[in-house]
Amino acid sequence: MAKIMDYRIVISNNATMNERRAAVFLGKYIRLITGKKPETVTDDTVSEELELVIGKTKREEREKVIFERSRERLWEYEIRTVGKKVYLTGLGIAPEEEVPYNSAYKLTDDGGYGTVLSAYRFVEDVLGFDFIYENYEDYKEDSGIEIPDGYTVSYTKEALRAELPKLQEGTALYVVPSCQSLNWNMCCLIFQTCSGKLVVVDGGHLKDAEHVLDILEYVAQGKKPVVTAWLFSHLHEDHYGVYKRLCDEPALRERVTVEHFYSHLLPENFYRELSCEAGEFNMEPLHALKNSDKTVGARLHTVEKGEVIAVDELSFEVIHVPDMAYAEKMNMNDSSVVYKLTHDSGQTMMLLGDAEFVCSNDLTENARNKLKSDVVQVGHHGCGNVSEACYHLIDAKVYLWQIGNRFWYSDSGEGLNTHNTGVIRTRNWIMEMGVKRENNYRDTNGILSLSLPLEIK
Repeated sequence: MAKIMDYRIVISNNATMNERRAAVFLGKYIRLITGKKPETVTDDTVSEELELVIGKTKREEREKVIFERSRERLWEYEIRTVGKKVYLTGLGIAPEEEVPYNSAYKLTDDGGYGTVLSAYRFVEDVLGFDFIYENYEDYKEDSGIEIPDGYTVSYTKEALRAELPKLQEGTALYVVPSCQSLNWNMCCLIFQTCSGKLVVVDGGHLKDAEHVLDILEYVAQGKKPVVTAWLFSHLHEDHYGVYKRLCDEPALRERVTVEHFYSHLLPENFYRELSCEAGEFNMEPLHALKNSDKTVGARLHTVEKGEVIAVDELSFEVIHVPDMAYAEKMNMNDSSVVYKLTHDSGQTMMLLGDAEFVCSNDLTENARNKLKSDVVQVGHHGCGNVSEACYHLIDAKVYLWQIGNRFWYSDSGEGLNTHNTGVIRTRNWIMEMGVKRENNYRDTNGILSLSLPLEIK
């Protein structure tokens, strides 16, 4: 293995803005950790053995290294070791024609966004640096850090689509990210009891249905999977998508049996007229879910606060359901059902769904004595909508994030912590509460396979 401090950085003579900032970011953190600033050269220079090649460069053609790039691969990247040279590159390309300027909030898209993500990944994987905690903890200097032989990462739709979880003994939790909508988040939690019974929370995007079913079949080890309880939070596509595909497509629902579907769907006028996100477009998924006893064959249940759904050693208590009294203040996220899971070991887990302000305020005002939990699924993918007071009342030691790269790094093409959806705020609260970095679990880079009760470090 070769030491990182012996490498130099190579970028294109015509590098895009995002490729340049990836190179600068990488150089900054190599210097911070190793104590030596790497030399940065353009791809017009003669090739050397120890190089970190950033973005699309002439090195690829000269050294016959092929990357498949397209407009559709903006959020994908590869880190590939060839000999001792390491290529870090996004797989997107810039638009052929300039996109009309119509918003100050649009994505900065020069095709190089994935290259920035590859630099973030390298810093975490190889340098061992958690720059999210930079303002709260000391970093470790190490001039002897080496790049592992053959270090390779493929963050692509194909690689994520093929991923299956590492099976766990006993009670298990599999946290599944989107393998298709890589610029987004989704909610898919799959619990498996000691006897093999399955509980699904939400499910994920429409486009992720085949992957989720593959995982359910794999976890069932050759048997047709039977979902004893499918718990549903609210009517957003990144939560209802997989279940709706079962409602709509006979070929998919033949692959799984769903025994019970639990939700607290509100009257149609909330979705059509009253919600901040009301519209006729909500009717199709709403009707699909309400009629899924006829299509999917599940027994439908409307849950109420205080109800407990028990599946072997797992008990899910309903802590919050949406209230029509607040209909005109709620967006769709605030119509989330909140569950508290208790494992027979006594360990508890708060499942906040996509809770926002109305839901968060109800929890702190009317469920204070129920909130204390060992583990919390971070509300609305960490987007700052659950209050600091609520997290203090939950007082969890472990935080479970279902969050994509774009949101975790708060970066839409203009820099780390520049895309403010509130994730920065939530991260800061957690750090200030003293939560250890190793007790933050996130599915940013692939499926999490966890044994329950979770180990608290």
